[in-house]
Formats: sequence, structure tokens, C-alpha cells
Amino acid sequence: MKHYLWDIRPYFRQVAGELVIGSICGILMNTMIVLPAVLLGHAIDVTLAFDKGQASLNDVTWAALAFLGGTLATQVPRLGKRWWLMTANARIRANLRADAMRGVLAWPMERLHATSIGELMARIVADVEVLGVGIREFTIEMWDTVLYSISFIVTMFIYDPGLSLLALLPVPFAMLLAQATGRWVRTRTTAAREANANLTTILQEQLAGIRVLKLFGRKDASAKKVEQKSNNLVEANLSVVRLREGLKPIYSTLMVAGIILVVAMGSQRVIAGAMTVGAFVAYIQLFLQFTGRGYRIPQLFNSVQSGGAAYKRLKPLLAPARGVANEPHNASFQPDRINGLDEPLPPSPAIEHQPLAVSLEDVTFRYPGAPQLALKGVSLNIPAGAFVAITGPVGCGKSALLRAVLGLYPLEHGQIRIKGQNLNEIPSEVRTAQIGYLPQDPFLFSGSIRENIAFGQDEQSEESRILQAVRTATLEEDLLTFPAGLDTQIGELGTRVSGGQRQRIALARSLAATPTIPGLLVLDDPFSAVDLDTEAMLIESLRQTYGPDAPKGLQATVLLSSHRLAAFPHADRIIVLDQGRILESGSHAELMDAGGLYARIFKAQALVSLTNGRTGGKYA
Repeated sequence: MKHYLWDIRPYFRQVAGELVIGSICGILMNTMIVLPAVLLGHAIDVTLAFDKGQASLNDVTWAALAFLGGTLATQVPRLGKRWWLMTANARIRANLRADAMRGVLAWPMERLHATSIGELMARIVADVEVLGVGIREFTIEMWDTVLYSISFIVTMFIYDPGLSLLALLPVPFAMLLAQATGRWVRTRTTAAREANANLTTILQEQLAGIRVLKLFGRKDASAKKVEQKSNNLVEANLSVVRLREGLKPIYSTLMVAGIILVVAMGSQRVIAGAMTVGAFVAYIQLFLQFTGRGYRIPQLFNSVQSGGAAYKRLKPLLAPARGVANEPHNASFQPDRINGLDEPLPPSPAIEHQPLAVSLEDVTFRYPGAPQLALKGVSLNIPAGAFVAITGPVGCGKSALLRAVLGLYPLEHGQIRIKGQNLNEIPSEVRTAQIGYLPQDPFLFSGSIRENIAFGQDEQSEESRILQAVRTATLEEDLLTFPAGLDTQIGELGTRVSGGQRQRIALARSLAATPTIPGLLVLDDPFSAVDLDTEAMLIESLRQTYGPDAPKGLQATVLLSSHRLAAFPHADRIIVLDQGRILESGSHAELMDAGGLYARIFKAQALVSLTNGRTGGKYA
């Protein structure tokens, strides 16, 4: 199986410039790192020679200056190595997060249903950090530990090969121990990452429902859940820490065990005249610096293995993303540049507006993981430009039918055609360019009203379309009451506006989201949060803008589902669903004459409207 560092090589290629410069600095620093110890030994020998009258004061001075110069010479490339390699590591993390988000956005809806938001957040944020540590250990410690240690070992062998063999005898045992404990490290790191994901999930749920928790007095129960997940995370992290910290003394003991042999054997060689005092001091300095850093080699392996555990959780997110290595200018020497940020959004496909015909052929559909079918053998032909209204009891399949038409979920049986073409064969970017959608539970982003309606498009160039969407969604009068109009900040999830305003902002977004007038407008319960008067204005506005009363060439096919039937008399066709099947179908007049479920619901709502004094003709 390929190592994960091989899998992520496109991210290394992207920061090739920084890696090359940082690596050159690392090679320079870690090959010169032995100079201070060697020059110190030389300075000691010169000083002893001066004491015996065998060297001059000038020799001592030059030896001291050489020692100082050798020390300073290692620091300049150290700074360059740290700067460029840390910059590369930071950019790799940023691009991993960006690609992970791209990957999540590319996931099919059934997969998103099966994965919690907290789990995804933990992978994109925390797992990228752990993976980043593993990458840092590989890119930086490769020079700071591996080449560093090699430089000291080679210099020690130059001084005394026999003594070096004895002194380094415990090192292979430390390497074997690191390899043997790798599985434990990966297992415990994975458990810690999963515990972190569980905590993130519960935090996200509790914070999202904080108003409900306060209203129902469940603050203590909520805090207890968070505390329990936090304790699980603490235990999982402590398990990793115990293993790593428990191995450190073993590594250190193995690495420094050779000092006993160095002192014993080295002192004898000095007495025998086989090694000078300066050489012996230099050798001890070399060995101590090697052991001070060399014990990090097995820890380096453990850290890289932890990164592998994080990558295993992150890989499913990265797999469907567009690789950053395919972006232009993937190797850059600019330390503050993150690829993708300056990449223009892809242009919307050029599509000529026309209303879309929709055909459902024996469609059977089930929500992912649901035990029962949401639609059962539904067949339906919707002509281009038609206004079709869908109703039925709660759970009858209204939203399921609309989501099936949108292609959000795979069908169990049957097929859906848009303008005669199989829905699955239409590229997603073409679909989204032709279809406007208002979901049953409209979601607003933190930001301004303008930003929510424009929804990532060029807000200045789309100003006219934004204003048209505002008029159609009957938001003009509301905007007059806001201090900054379209630029009013609505808060997280739109908490600073009313429920009806949130729904109409979302409706305006669905109208303005397509690059041209939508060919198909799918509205899922668009009137649930507005009063009857606002509902009447919305119906009239939609009819004049996109419906039968719209100017020629501007009409759209409209699919509208609702449990409120005020708009239904204006529909070309009404579909009544019950338990996932079409129970009734026809015009308003035909269904009223039939006296079935639709007629009973409509008469009941008309009676309620009259009782409340609402006689505006909506139920006439």
C-alpha cells in the first residue's frame, strides 16, 4: 500500500519553490552543524599547545574566531530553512482544507445525510492540523533530525570508527521500538480524532439549538452531554500522550547509553595518546548533540504515523475534490500565496432561456436510510411553461417529488427527464443554471441581504437582477424599514429578520441565482411563514413575473408545493399526493367538482379564511 506522503505529493509540488529553498538551507545548516564542536576541540588543543609554548597567541585568537564564525555560520541557513519550510507547511494545510471543502461539496446528498456536520468540521479543521504536523515532521525534521544526525555520525566516525560503533550500538534498538509501536500510535491517534469529531458534533448541535435548550430549561442536561464528550476526548488524548511520553524515556535511555562507553573508552585513548584532549572534548560534544537530537528520530516516525491516521479520515473528503496541482502556477516562491484564492470563479454556462418541460416515468424514491418509500411509481408530464401545484397530507411526498426533480438524490426506480433529456445525463452546472429552488426550510448565511440574494455572483453586475428578485419576492417595503437597505446585516442564520422576511429573502435568492431567467422554478412550501395578505401579493407577483401573466419569453415552468391552497386556483394543474402516490390530478374546477380530498381541504381552508375575516377572493 502506498504511503500517504506519496498520495499527497501534488501538495508538495504546489509548494516546490519553498521546499527547494528550505531544503537547500536545511542541507547547508545540518552539514555545517558539526563545525562548532570540531572547532571547539581545535581551540582547546591550540590553547593547550600555547600553554606548552607550542603555539602563539595569534594561533589562539584565530582558533577562537574560527569557533565563533563556525557557530554563526550555522544560524543563517537555520533561519532560511525554518522560514521557507514552515511557509510551505502552512500553505499545504490551507490547500488541504480548501480541497477538503471542495470534496464535501462534491459529495452526493445521501453521503452527506450519513455524515454529521460536526464530523466534517473535525476532519476539515482538526485532522488537517494533525496531518500538518506529520507533514512538518517529514519536511523539517528530515533535515533537523535525520541529516543532522547523519552529519554527527559521519564526523564521529572520522574521529574514531571503533568508538563510534560501540557508542551507536543502542540506536538500531530505538528504531525497531518505533516501528513496533507504530500500530499503537495509529490506533490511539485515530481514537482521539474520532473523540474530537464526537465533541465537535455535540457542540454544533447544542449551540444550534441553544434557544430551545434555554426555553425548555435543559441547560444543565446540555452541559452534561458536552462534559461527557469532553472527558472522552481528554481520555483519548491522554492515551496518546501516555504512549508518546512513555516512549520518550526509553528512547532517551537507549540513545545516551553509549555515553558510558564514550567516557570509558575515550579517556583511555587520551591517556594512551591515541586521541588529543581537544579531540576527546569535540567527540563528547558531537555525541551529546547527536543524542540530544537523535532520540527524535523514532519520535519522528511516530509523528508521521499519527499524520497517517489523520489522512485516513481526511482522504474521503479529498478524493472527489479538484486537485490543487491542476491549478495554474502550482509552484510559487511567494510565501504568502495560497493557490485558489486568486482563481476566478468558472463562468456560468451560456444557456438561452426557455421554460422546461418535466417528465416523471414510474418514479420510486426513498430518502437515504429511510425505511419507507417517499414516492411509489409516480408518473407525471409537466408541459413547458405550466404552473403545477402539489398538495396533500403531511408526509405524503410533496417535498420528495420536488427533490427528485432536482436530482438531489438517486432514484430507486424510474427516470426523470428535463426537456426530453435524462436528468442524470445533464451536467450539474447546466441544471443549476436553469433551475431556481426554494427549499422548505430556507437557509440564510451570515452577511447582508444583498450577499444572500446574489449568492456568490458578481453583485455589481447583477444589481438589476437582484432588484427584480426583490420586487418579485415583495421585499421592497421591508427594505425601506432596514437601516442599510440591501446592505443590512441579517446575522447568523438570518436571526435579525423575521421568519417571513427570511423566507422571502430565500425566495429572492432562488429567483436571482440562475444566470438568466430560470427555466424551471421549484418552490417548496413558499408561503408557510407569511400571512395571508403577503401570500396573496406573492402569488400575484409570481404570476406576473414568471407565470401565465408574464410577458412572452419570460415565463418559467413553476412547480409549487404547499399545504396552503390560496394559490392553487391559478394553477394549470393540481396534483394531490397521498402516501407517495398520485391520488388526484386535474384543474381546480375539475377537482372541486370531483369532491375528493382536494375539495375538502380547500373548502375547510376557505371556511377558516372567512371566519378570520379574510375575504380577498383567494378562496373564491
